[in-house]
Amino acid sequence: MGKLLKQIAITTTVFGVATIATTTVSHAADKNKDDLKTVKVGINSPSKTDEGVWKRVKENGKKEGIDIKLVTFTDFNQPNQALNDGNLDANAFQHYAFLNDWNDKHKADITAVGQTVSGTGRLYSDKHKRLEDIPEGGTIAVANDPTNEARALFLLQDAGLIKLKKGEDNPTARDVVSSKKNLKIKELAADQTLASLKSVDAAVISATFVEAAGRDPQSAIYVWNVDNKHTHQYINVIAANKKDKNKWYTKALVKSYQSKNVADYINKTSNGTQVPAWKGAPQPDLKTAEQKTDDKD
Repeated sequence: MGKLLKQIAITTTVFGVATIATTTVSHAADKNKDDLKTVKVGINSPSKTDEGVWKRVKENGKKEGIDIKLVTFTDFNQPNQALNDGNLDANAFQHYAFLNDWNDKHKADITAVGQTVSGTGRLYSDKHKRLEDIPEGGTIAVANDPTNEARALFLLQDAGLIKLKKGEDNPTARDVVSSKKNLKIKELAADQTLASLKSVDAAVISATFVEAAGRDPQSAIYVWNVDNKHTHQYINVIAANKKDKNKWYTKALVKSYQSKNVADYINKTSNGTQVPAWKGAPQPDLKTAEQKTDDKD
């Protein structure tokens, strides 16, 4: 009798383990097919590159157990408000500087949960081929909105053209303390910087306007290194409400974006206007107009 009871106990235990294993496998299979967690992500009107990126992110997401539903907005405040109101699970359209400013103004606690891309800063000229050609007393145009002006001025400082007041995180033209060529900084609306190339020596121009005009982004005479110490605040992020930052589906969203196939697609299609910004992502070979000419020679 004792041996019989022992055999029954062993058999029951083995059957129980087998049942658990079967249930786990079945659940994993469902996760990949019919039991995906819907994750609503707010974005701004996407470019063709953005559409290709999110197509790959969505495909990756299904492997991670989530079904990503994109919600498109047309201005820069709605995605954060919708997230703050609980109508989204995450958004992906802004950089750290914008997010921090929005949180301060709206008393919110939206949190960056993963880095996506960074827009490389570029200086263009229709008059000069190299930085060294910009003349004494020359004029350089920059956008006059706070975020873009600060980025442009940091670019010019990194290029060795100006020096800014130390400790200023959001400088304006008034914070230029010296310029080895006595350059003049001309502040313009961002959408006027490209047109200004007819009258100024150079201009820092957003990739948005460069691409829209059909200009080769690699015709720039200077490219701002994405690893510059001032660039961190301008890295774009995936953001979520603070209470959701450690949820499994939030981490799955970040993992789905920060994948090699996404990085490779960005590098292949963005022509250097955007680069993958997360740690370990493959980087493109960024060149200036001068370097491209040297390659041809």
